[in-house]
Amino acid sequence: MDKKAEMGMGTLIIFIAMILVAAVAAKVLISTTGTLQNKALSTGKATSQEVGTSLRAIEAYGEDGTDQDIEYLFMTIKLSSGSDEIRLQDTLLSLNLKDSSLDYQYNTSVRCANTSYYQNVSAAYNMTLLNQSNFGVNYQITGTNNKSGYLTKGDVVQVCIKTPRAINESEGVKLTMMPMVGAPMVIDSSTPDLMVDTRIPIYP
Repeated sequence: MDKKAEMGMGTLIIFIAMILVAAVAAKVLISTTGTLQNKALSTGKATSQEVGTSLRAIEAYGEDGTDQDIEYLFMTIKLSSGSDEIRLQDTLLSLNLKDSSLDYQYNTSVRCANTSYYQNVSAAYNMTLLNQSNFGVNYQITGTNNKSGYLTKGDVVQVCIKTPRAINESEGVKLTMMPMVGAPMVIDSSTPDLMVDTRIPIYP
């Protein structure tokens, strides 16, 4: 009887030990699954934002082409469908010409007013700021969630820059707008063979 009792106790101890091991393993598995799930959700959100956020170019043109060259560029842009809002301060605008390039950052003090409305170009711009590689923004249409300094759903904005030098006829112009998160917007075009008007279309 004593041997049977000892065997029974041993079996019980082993059984209890197996239950404890299984419980610990289950706890570790649940904890690991939760961590992986959180990481997956975080990564999924970041990936979705990275892929889904982008800009759409509506038009681009230059001024003033009456002297057969342009020194100011304007772009009209908006968010692509399904994009998250973009902070303009975190957006880089690059201009690439055949022999020079320049990067621009957003500055709230730069005004985008078409030069054709002014006899003196300096009246349309803060020349000091534009010469410091800044771009300005003018809200042409504001969406329901509009915030100053951001591009949100429904916003249509005009972006303006001063070129590092005069852009001539039949010259390639590449504009790239890169938000911190999302896909860059690229306009790769050229000026017309003949420029005589104030406003010179570049895109589309």
